[in-house]
Amino acid sequence: MTNFLRAGICLIFGLIISCSSRDEEQENILVVPRTITSKSSSGESSSAYHYIDGNKLARVVSSNRTKVESFYTNKFITKTISYNELGEISATNNYEYANNKLSKVNTNIGILNYNIYYTWIDSNHVSIEDDKTRSVGSIDKTEVYLSNGNVVKTTRHLHIPNYYTIDEVNIVEDDVKSNPFKNVEGFSLIAFDIKTNLFYQSNNITKITTTRTGTIDGEPMAETYFKVFNHSFNSQMFPLNYTVNDSFGNSYTYEFTY
Repeated sequence: MTNFLRAGICLIFGLIISCSSRDEEQENILVVPRTITSKSSSGESSSAYHYIDGNKLARVVSSNRTKVESFYTNKFITKTISYNELGEISATNNYEYANNKLSKVNTNIGILNYNIYYTWIDSNHVSIEDDKTRSVGSIDKTEVYLSNGNVVKTTRHLHIPNYYTIDEVNIVEDDVKSNPFKNVEGFSLIAFDIKTNLFYQSNNITKITTTRTGTIDGEPMAETYFKVFNHSFNSQMFPLNYTVNDSFGNSYTYEFTY
């Protein structure tokens, strides 16, 4: 075998190995959001997401100069600190876990300090209550039901004696494509809030139907409303953008880069 042939074969194998190595590296890179731009009738804002160790969220910096920092212990988010536009601490959250599931959040907002307790009925059903100061006999209890890492239903029972009793049910419909935050370490363990339009779970919400029934000052009340989410996706099936329209005529758009 001539030296030229040997050199050519070595070059070809070198390119194959090099390309294969690069392909494997690209496959191993987790897709995470880098920027999110929010648009509505009230204006436009953007947030930049910064990570450590690939997919652990270190901080989120918003265009209004507010910031949220996240702190981890292994794979768990154990603390977040929020800062206002002046760089002052506006809120802190401390997270506790049991059996790899969220069990308690301690929240400090100014002089307000309270705890939220998470009681897991089973792996797909969690009951949530807090210890905020309320009038005697008041109740505020939330139940969250999950399936395959997605919220599929929530219920909330609110009661203030001699004022109102309201039962709220949210039915959540999801797609099978990747949520923007799917690969962010620890997010799915602490996020159960479907009231925000940015939600942290496995797949994407396509519709939320809310029903509220009860009495207010002795008068019966009943209402139903909804949110519809319309997505467009990149080649990896992560949302490039989505629009949220609700039954009150509001519209919000979110754009993502990864």
